[in-house]
Amino acid sequence: MAKLGNTHKLYLTTGNTYTYVKGETSSSLNLSSDSVEVSDKESRWKKYIAGLIGGTADATLYAENDANSAQHQLLTALHKGEVVKCFLGELGESDTPLNGDAFEALVTSIGGTFDNGAVVSRSVSLQITGEVTHYPSIS
Repeated sequence: MAKLGNTHKLYLTTGNTYTYVKGETSSSLNLSSDSVEVSDKESRWKKYIAGLIGGTADATLYAENDANSAQHQLLTALHKGEVVKCFLGELGESDTPLNGDAFEALVTSIGGTFDNGAVVSRSVSLQITGEVTHYPSIS
């Protein structure tokens, strides 16, 4: 069933606590798998097997500068080279993951846009490190 994009949100997670990254206007998740060539001389056609899986996530946000905000946590993680725990998706009852992806990531960039007559915005890029957990689970 089709859903509006605003049902999926970026959260920073600590244990079972999900903190929404306020000001989010858009986000994306890109997972990809390397392909490893395993061709031999028996055929003129190349053959491949699946390799390592990785991914990135990106978000555009209206800037929030509160020292206690999730955006400030992302800025801090970038400066300190720390991993952040994230969930990009939809929460269900009791704030548990319903649909989406949980992952750990390094903050690789945070950019600002300061246009005249416009709201200050930020772009955040995350490099996923380790395994992604998808909800509902993939069997």
